Amino acid sequence: MKNINALRRINRELKYNSIIDYIGIEIPIDISKNEQLITEEVKFLVEESLNIQIKSSENNNIKGTIAKYGLIDINFEIESKAISNSNNGIQFLKDNGWIDKESTSEFQDDSFLTDILSDLNENKIYLKIYAVSTNQKEKWFKNKSYLFKQFINGEELRPKPNDKIITFKIKDMCMTNYSGIWLGKYFYL
Repeated sequence: MKNINALRRINRELKYNSIIDYIGIEIPIDISKNEQLITEEVKFLVEESLNIQIKSSENNNIKGTIAKYGLIDINFEIESKAISNSNNGIQFLKDNGWIDKESTSEFQDDSFLTDILSDLNENKIYLKIYAVSTNQKEKWFKNKSYLFKQFINGEELRPKPNDKIITFKIKDMCMTNYSGIWLGKYFYL
């Protein structure tokens, strides 16, 4: 019964609005800059383009995802709380791999429901951006493994001259009240 109540609340309160107007936009980033500067650059572009006020989330690991995968997966908290709900919460979870369409076995471990409810309780709205390097995405780790080694060793990224400015293409962008909304869609370790 506990899971049913959680699912009802998620269905009622989970908000997700895709922002398709910005998909495909390319953002050149100097990856030798520190994480805070990279975040501020993306933040500035977003605030200017969307005409909203946002603040950086402290849970972004921009340098790590750039170094290992050649991607940016970033969350910003939106200071304005207005967001309409264009998607049914449960249907969105099904469509994006959170819930199996045929099985209910995932409810034997309801920790993911607890995570969603915890975020809903915080009453925050997030702007999420998922952007992938246009430079050899499929071979990123092989060709850029030196960046990941630098990151793992706690060093600042010192990209080779050809790798200093990387262009990232926005693949997905949304506003949501659950910061982990894309975990089932873009799962990576």
